[in-house]
Parts: sequence; structure tokens; C-alpha cells
Amino acid sequence: MINAATHSMYYVATLCPPAIDDKVQKHKVWMRDHFGCVVALKSPAHITLIPPFWLNHTAEQLLIETVQSFQTDKTPIELQLHDFSHFTDKVIFITVVENQPLNNLRIETEDHFIQSFHGIIKPDERPFHPHITIANRDIKPSDFKQAWQHFAKESFKESFQSNIISLLKLSAGKWNVIAEQQY
Repeated sequence: MINAATHSMYYVATLCPPAIDDKVQKHKVWMRDHFGCVVALKSPAHITLIPPFWLNHTAEQLLIETVQSFQTDKTPIELQLHDFSHFTDKVIFITVVENQPLNNLRIETEDHFIQSFHGIIKPDERPFHPHITIANRDIKPSDFKQAWQHFAKESFKESFQSNIISLLKLSAGKWNVIAEQQY
């Protein structure tokens, strides 16, 4: 069992720029106002590259240094956001149009962090399905149908270039960026 007094949660992602984050937040707020969903509001709009993991506080500096040492020969990645979708009746999200440069970035990021944190950060066995979460763990199955009827009619089309990975830490119930690295 992980002890929150000695460990914190972290994840690595590429963040949406502020203007897009503002648009995404409006949809998260709609879910909060209509269905009480607040979990997704704890994070900025992002595409997860390494899912949340626990790490002892004593290793945080090494984690930050691992972010800062990330290098790739990638040029900025063009990301297209296109409408809404869902995973079963548990997650509603904005679809990120899949592209090979993004897939490669995820693999390179994961490989880089596993080198320093083998055993703590493990290869994600699930297929990579890039998305931006609107509502997740706290959406009730009984509310999902009504929420999905709303988002199925909504349109969301944005694009942006990404060339930064961000390390986020859960502190006081909110995910905050504690390190970034341009690639």
C-alpha cells in the first residue's frame, strides 16, 4: 500500500495551450454543473503520455531531472482535436486525431522514463488512444446516457502544435505542472 505521507502521484503529458484549455474547461464545468463530475476539473486539458504513478518524495528531484534530460529529434507535432467520444459509460472525451509522430513521442517518452524509473513506471500495455478527458471516474452510469446525448450533438474542432512535455504532480487535490521540457 502506498503511503501518501511519503509518496505523491505524478503523470507526464503534453498540455493544450491556454486558449484551448479554456474551451475544454467549459465542457468540464458543464459536466460538474449538470452531473456533479469534478475529477476532470483537477487537471489542465492534456494528452497523457505516461499515466499516473506513485513515487517516493525523495525521488522527485531525479524525476524532474529526467524530464529535463528528455531529448528527441522530433519537430513540433501538429495535433488535431475533433469532436467527442467515450470509453464505455465511464469516460467522455475530446478525440485527438491519431498520428504517428504523437505515437512515437509517447513511446520515446515512456522509454526515457522507464530507464530511470524501471519498476515504478512500466510500459503501458493498453493501446495508445490519445484523448482529452471531459469526465471520467465520477460520472455515474445512470447519468452517462443523458450526458452523452448532449456531447454527441456538440462539435469541437481545434488544432495546435506541441513541442513540450510536462510533468504534473497531484498536490492538495489538483494536478500542477512542476517541470517541463521542450523537445
